[in-house]
Amino acid sequence: MEKRGKQYFLKIKDRTCGVLSMLCSMLVLLLVFGCQDSPGDREVSKELSRVHEEISNLSQKLALMEPRDHLLTGKDLLITGEVGQAVSLSAKDLNRFECSEVRLNEVSRDGRYHGAFTYRGPALRSLLEFAGIKKKNPDFNKDLDLAIVVKDKKGQKIVLSWGEIFYRNPSNVIIAFEACPIIPHHEKDKIPKKFHPWLEQLERKVGFPKLVLASDFYSDRSLEGIASIEVVDLHPKVPQQKQKGLFAPQFTVSGYGVKSMTFDALPAIDRTVTLFKEVGDGQGYHGLKLFEGVSLVQLLEEAGIQRDLDSAIIISAPDGYRTLLSYGELFMSPAGKNIIIGDMMAGEKVKKRGRFFLVTSDDLSADRHVKSVQKIEVISLR
Repeated sequence: MEKRGKQYFLKIKDRTCGVLSMLCSMLVLLLVFGCQDSPGDREVSKELSRVHEEISNLSQKLALMEPRDHLLTGKDLLITGEVGQAVSLSAKDLNRFECSEVRLNEVSRDGRYHGAFTYRGPALRSLLEFAGIKKKNPDFNKDLDLAIVVKDKKGQKIVLSWGEIFYRNPSNVIIAFEACPIIPHHEKDKIPKKFHPWLEQLERKVGFPKLVLASDFYSDRSLEGIASIEVVDLHPKVPQQKQKGLFAPQFTVSGYGVKSMTFDALPAIDRTVTLFKEVGDGQGYHGLKLFEGVSLVQLLEEAGIQRDLDSAIIISAPDGYRTLLSYGELFMSPAGKNIIIGDMMAGEKVKKRGRFFLVTSDDLSADRHVKSVQKIEVISLR
């Protein structure tokens, strides 16, 4: 294990031992001077003695702990693609950014448990801002249709959308270079043996740097040992028609792995109502808006979409305005269920500016919303 990793562990351990020692001293003072000889005070004294004993035992266990190999070993991470300048970041570079700590209980979609860890690292957003996102041959003047492709050292990759990084809180997506396992409080012999294989996952070696998506329910997108991050402009074939009044009477679903479908009305599936605080990056707050429609997840499932973390979905209007969503943000995150194709606002059918619209309810900006949805296309980045 790297010298720096041991130093970090020992520093944290010493600080924790110091705090526990101080707590023990305070409890001793309370026991000696704080309790009188009454039945109630004797009960308090007994409880303080028990707490003192537990803290002492915890301090002794901590003193015996050894550092584990849970630290990035200094290999570089490349950021390329639609950026102002390609950059290479080492472990020391990552540590210079403002860092967040997030806890991840890692269960993949196949039901396997991979441990529970607290991860530390900078926000992916900060790294992309450092590289400077810049479209090289733009045919759309916003970054809403950019894909972020993260690849590990074995060539496995996943696709994120620009919006899920920049229109959510930054700590939702971090690049971790340190981890600490969440150790259960009970001794191993007091935990039923059927759970012991899961405890062993806390001893596993984590591959760094690691992409951590804290808000995902399943951990499949939290890729370990990542080697590169590429910002990709897909240049989708989106018609750009100039209209006096933006309007699309119907929309189509097509593309990779789905059956082509055309809708002039939303299908008869469960409807979703969502209340949105409409704040745009350009014009600010426009009030609370009540939208109603169907989940885009359900709509794509109706079209037979395939499970593919390398795919993205482009939603566009007749004038070329568009938004890219990743498969993962729709199907791996609880927030995906709140992304809707709507046809009603404030309890009334929408008639102006198209019959259907996209709402990304958990975004912190309304800029990914698409009015007058005309086309929903699934694109594979394999």
